[in-house]
Amino acid sequence: MFEWIAENAATIIAAAAVLIAVGLAAFSLVKQKKSKKGGCTGNCAACGGCCPYSKNK
Repeated sequence: MFEWIAENAATIIAAAAVLIAVGLAAFSLVKQKKSKKGGCTGNCAACGGCCPYSKNK
């Protein structure tokens, strides 16, 4: 078992780094969504009308 880990250490480290990066990106997107600060495209139907362009005020 330890031999397999030693032989594939570079792959395991690279995969862990990718997983961490994806996790941080997802966390950031969720945090922005909750604070309603990011990602406005002007399509108020998609976000529920929380921006100044909304007709649902």
